[in-house]
Amino acid sequence: MLLAIISSVFCIAMGAFMYTPRMRSYKTYRPTAFLFLFEGIWTLLDYIFRQIFPDNVFMQAIHCIGLTILAIYFFICAFILGRKNEKNFVSKKSLRKK
Repeated sequence: MLLAIISSVFCIAMGAFMYTPRMRSYKTYRPTAFLFLFEGIWTLLDYIFRQIFPDNVFMQAIHCIGLTILAIYFFICAFILGRKNEKNFVSKKSLRKK
């Protein structure tokens, strides 16, 4: 029980830390923060559900679905939107030199 509470508090704290101005310079700070928040909340809920319903696999299904959604979001932010922002940055930079 104590390990579930400590790990969930740590994950929620890391998710909150990712929203500080220092971390916003990274282009993947938002999906990483969502991942930590999701893991922290899921850990607490999973512990509660396993205490009430020991043979239930519902929370494992929620965890797999949530991680799949977060992985797709991370991919979109890191590769698709990141390249779009790099192209805009390069074009603005080349305009300033002229």
